[in-house]
Amino acid sequence: LQSNHTLTSLQVKEINHNELDTHEEIKTHIHVATMINRNNGSDPEAAGRQKVIQTQLNSKTRAVLCRLQGIDRSLYSEIDPLHLPEVLSLIAQRHGQGELYAAVLSSIMTLFSTMNREKCIQQERDYHAAKAAEHIAKVEELDKELATIKEAIKEEAGAAVRSQDNVCSQSNKRRRT
Repeated sequence: LQSNHTLTSLQVKEINHNELDTHEEIKTHIHVATMINRNNGSDPEAAGRQKVIQTQLNSKTRAVLCRLQGIDRSLYSEIDPLHLPEVLSLIAQRHGQGELYAAVLSSIMTLFSTMNREKCIQQERDYHAAKAAEHIAKVEELDKELATIKEAIKEEAGAAVRSQDNVCSQSNKRRRT
């Protein structure tokens, strides 16, 4: 999403009449991109997201753009497999089941390659071990606080006993005199 999202108009010079259809297709895609930029003028990130959703996550539009640019490879091979489920979810939300089916067909091997049971279990284990370490640290912190409270209670009790002893000692001295 780090492309130019501020371009709001672009003029394309006429080209060879044999390539007029291609020229019109290019102008149409440029017009769509600049319209998205104008509609999201204050939010370049939203403009970039909208352009990706409308172009790259729609298989027919992506195929046309690839043909116009001379590119012949799958978009899904370039997406981090851990982000692929989120991308598929966006496709389903914005373009429907037909596009989702086409996307899943193109990315099925990548999806299966991310399913490593041993690694999933190891990640879950690490997560719980970290949580257990946090809990152990909290227990130790609470134990220290309890020890401090108990020590304060002992000191107060000791002070009360000493005070009581002083009162008794003074009382005994008065009786003797």
